[in-house]
Amino acid sequence: MRKNNYAVASFIIAVAFFIIGTDIFAADKKRPAAPGKDEIVMVFSLKLQPSPDTEFFAKYTDMSFAALSLKRYGTGKDVIVLKFNNAKYSMQAWTEKDADAVGFAMLQIGFAARKRYLELSRLQYHFAGSEALFVTLPLRVKIEVPDDVRYVYIGDFTCKCSKPFYDITDVKRTDNFDAAAKAVKEVYGKDAELERVPLISLDKED
Repeated sequence: MRKNNYAVASFIIAVAFFIIGTDIFAADKKRPAAPGKDEIVMVFSLKLQPSPDTEFFAKYTDMSFAALSLKRYGTGKDVIVLKFNNAKYSMQAWTEKDADAVGFAMLQIGFAARKRYLELSRLQYHFAGSEALFVTLPLRVKIEVPDDVRYVYIGDFTCKCSKPFYDITDVKRTDNFDAAAKAVKEVYGKDAELERVPLISLDKED
């Protein structure tokens, strides 16, 4: 009888651990919150050719030279930073390049009240997340976002670079909208509708 009791108890404990483990796994897979009224999710990709040797550049992060300290974004993976203006505010948003398995950067960005536009100044690709080691892609464009749009696609950017200093020799912007729209639904759910918006050159406005 005791053996049966031990067997029942062991079974109950095993089921409890399974349920707890399932809950934890489900929490890890929880969808990010959808953007609010004055927010959008900016969707794009930025790739360098040839692909950087992240392990090599990681050796040069978190280094200090006297009063100069090289800081780092994130966990040591390559990082993409978008710098932009809204109203009178200069801001930035960033993501680890390999953090999202769907292959697109998705940055949640807020607007000042009733100022549904962004002036995109540049994209930066930071090697191994180092704040000091990066390639800059100037954008100099403005986007205006309609009130009912929450997910915005601005394109896929590919920069061809020359080694060893990764000087940019060529830039291509391609449209990969269908794949981006599918990725957004995978991350934010079936109700997430991606939209294209025109990129208005700020240089022409000058």
